[in-house]
Amino acid sequence: MIFCRTTSTARKPKAENVVFYESVKEALSNGYRPCKVCKPTELPSSIPGSIQAVLQDLNDSPYHKIRDCDLVKKGIEPNALRRWFKKKYNMTFHAYQRMLKINGAFQKITVGEPVTRVAFDNGYESLSGFNERYKSIFGKAPTKISDKGIINIVRLTTPMGPMFACATKEGVCLLEFCDRKELEPEFNALRKRLNATILPGTNSHLQHLQNELAAYFTGQLTSFTVALFTPGTPFQN
Repeated sequence: MIFCRTTSTARKPKAENVVFYESVKEALSNGYRPCKVCKPTELPSSIPGSIQAVLQDLNDSPYHKIRDCDLVKKGIEPNALRRWFKKKYNMTFHAYQRMLKINGAFQKITVGEPVTRVAFDNGYESLSGFNERYKSIFGKAPTKISDKGIINIVRLTTPMGPMFACATKEGVCLLEFCDRKELEPEFNALRKRLNATILPGTNSHLQHLQNELAAYFTGQLTSFTVALFTPGTPFQN
């Protein structure tokens, strides 16, 4: 007498014991209680309002470092924020901030901005510190721009569960549920095939995708127009 989402990770029942309902209300009215694992009465993995505000601040000003004292002033417990980022992004909050800054730096350097200006605009106190961080991610100094690219990644909330979306400047190259066991191999395959580094950040394709997914899940859209980037053989495509 328990009802779950179809994507629940709870132990699967025998097929003969399964009943499908069209809505949460219908399941409740028939005496079923919500699963404690997938919590079908709640929006799956919705982002708390306070964390949503922090993410918006980072997107608006990726070069501004948000410190613990800044979080406390906003009424956010720093430890709770760190736990959320570790669980949802598998990285610390400060690592997420550093990745956003490096992403922005890469974009500026590739269009010809001086490395020194980019480094100090990003809040680095020394050029050597910026060079070291850049090399740890891209494998080369910022003055030696190679053909390596960037894959932007964002985390989306959908009625079916949280998803990761990835896109290059050419288009969307991955849309997958966050709890997929094969997600890490998919990321590794993307990095190798596209000769690119995956970094947090958004672009016009990801924004377009989010708008179309929102319309799709409310029944207003059945055909997607977002650009896709799927390098591979004709058979694979």
